[in-house]
Amino acid sequence: MAEAISGTIKLNIITPERRLVENFDAVSVTLYTSEGQIQLLPGHVPLIGTLEVGVFYYVATDGREGAGVISSGFFEVKDDVLQVIAETLELKEEIDIARARRAQEKAEEVLREAGLDEDRFKKYQLKLYRSIVRQQFGAKNSTE
Repeated sequence: MAEAISGTIKLNIITPERRLVENFDAVSVTLYTSEGQIQLLPGHVPLIGTLEVGVFYYVATDGREGAGVISSGFFEVKDDVLQVIAETLELKEEIDIARARRAQEKAEEVLREAGLDEDRFKKYQLKLYRSIVRQQFGAKNSTE
């Protein structure tokens, strides 16, 4: 018989611009990593990894859910403490679909340039992908 999961994960999420949560009690956190989507629960083995552009979710001890889009960064889980350090992060209620659409158009415009060097290509390719994820997630959540 499977053992019930109990306890919490202390969640810390920071970006260069702000500290989103500090020592927040969560019962689960879902992140999109370089290895794919993972869910972290209390008692998770120690793990360090890189974050990729994608949606993240967390569930508080009272059942409230939080979600948003992370562009990239790192995470570490150890002793039921999860540190998330993200380059950028937007909560679902902060996503401006029109702004994301403009970012997509700008990225597409730059990517069409002839003679684009590899670094600039990768930068705008990431911006394009991030803008599409933001639009999809924002549109999904605006109708709920």
